[in-house]
Amino acid sequence: MNTLTKQDLHFVVSRLPKDVIEIVKKHGIIVAGGFIRETISNGKVSDIDMFGATVETLTLAALQIAQARKARMFSTDNAITVLSPPRFPLQFITRWLFPDKKENCINSFDFTVCQAGVWFADDKWQSAVADNFYPDLAAKRLVYTYPERLEDAGGSMLRVRKFLQRGYSIQSGSLAGVISRLVGKLDLQNKSYGEKEIARIITGLLREVDPLTVVDGVELVDEHEVNVEQ
Repeated sequence: MNTLTKQDLHFVVSRLPKDVIEIVKKHGIIVAGGFIRETISNGKVSDIDMFGATVETLTLAALQIAQARKARMFSTDNAITVLSPPRFPLQFITRWLFPDKKENCINSFDFTVCQAGVWFADDKWQSAVADNFYPDLAAKRLVYTYPERLEDAGGSMLRVRKFLQRGYSIQSGSLAGVISRLVGKLDLQNKSYGEKEIARIITGLLREVDPLTVVDGVELVDEHEVNVEQ
């Protein structure tokens, strides 16, 4: 595992909202995934995903920032989402917890271009990224990581669809890995199933649970705030 370059680490932190920086420092939270990827690649940020050691810590952090912003809060089996349009939605991911090494959080992501995180410890900002994070991001290449985590079988396939719409490519080996995860969850006890029946079963596995559906139609502005204090 590698780290962000010094320049990119500074840039990512400088683009975090000030109140997010405060709760990251206070609660030992990790900012990981899409926010970092899109910030470095000058893409469009859709939300900020945060991870922690316990559900209690994440809930407290979400409550504090929601109260300060006078924001709405929504909870699902996966996350607590704080909404204060037009600011970026904040997602406190409660489905996967990381009480030990912060790097375990980064390793849990299913594609190398998602394996990136920053946190504050030992009085300084720290980071971790996949070994091939930078070359894969530059090539807009999806490389599947075979993560060991409990997740809906179709989750990675849905993310492949989204990435392809953004101009990414995926080679046959990685695509096969994503498909194998999905197929592994198929229960085809009835050997007489035809293509339509199998398609119906797969469609069920591809159900998408996304807390951000509650903000469909809301235009989110770029709220990046440059911070002098790191």
